[in-house]
Amino acid sequence: MVVAVTAEPRLPAVAGVALAAIPPALAEHPAFAPYAPLSADGAAADAGMASLMPRLVAPPTRALGALEFERRLVDANELIVRPNDLHDTLNALVWRRFPRMKRAISELHVALGAAATANARPRRRDVLTLFDEAGALLLSERTDLPALHAAHAWRALFVDRRAAFARDVRVILFGHGALEQLAGNAHRGLTVKALWVAYPGTIGLPALDAALAAQITAGTLLAADEPRLPLPLLGVPGWFAENEDPRCYDDASVFRPRRTERGAASS
Repeated sequence: MVVAVTAEPRLPAVAGVALAAIPPALAEHPAFAPYAPLSADGAAADAGMASLMPRLVAPPTRALGALEFERRLVDANELIVRPNDLHDTLNALVWRRFPRMKRAISELHVALGAAATANARPRRRDVLTLFDEAGALLLSERTDLPALHAAHAWRALFVDRRAAFARDVRVILFGHGALEQLAGNAHRGLTVKALWVAYPGTIGLPALDAALAAQITAGTLLAADEPRLPLPLLGVPGWFAENEDPRCYDDASVFRPRRTERGAASS
């Protein structure tokens, strides 16, 4: 059997920074679609956003802590990228697509870090970190589908309303850690934290990025007490062949009922 071998896509070359290749398993996955044009020619594909990107720089000799990493972004406008590191390369890709949101998150890390007491890390920093690594945006003007999701009504959401979900919801993985897992460890239970966003399809992603960044800065998005819904990626229509069989959604170890319902069932 002869298998055709093609070059793996890369971000545009950056002086002094060795960016990782995007593995085919990720490059060909529907979840990578928002970032695919950027991996081939980031500056040309999204020239209006390129000016908002921090400079990509190689790591310093001394390893930086998480807060120092964020300060480097905010104070020097520099994003550290380890050589040929897929996690860092994907982080740079998300920066290219959502530079205002990413910058708002970094600025809040720095501000909250400066305000923290010696013995406490503010809860909101944990929320920001989790979304940055494993968050998803569900863009839609529907109101019935978010209600089904909140109820963990998985079959109603992904089987009964499957056509509506596929037509009216755009799922964007924001978390670069989740994207990395899809590249090499797309296990059945891979679950992210999702936010439903009322999104008229007439506005582009740059406008969405600006609007959500303003909400993050104002504290009305990714707040410390904001509910974020678990989204098993296995369930997203069109993302995995397995979920074409409705019985996929019967696996309660992946598609879990709400916690109160689990407690009632076990009592």
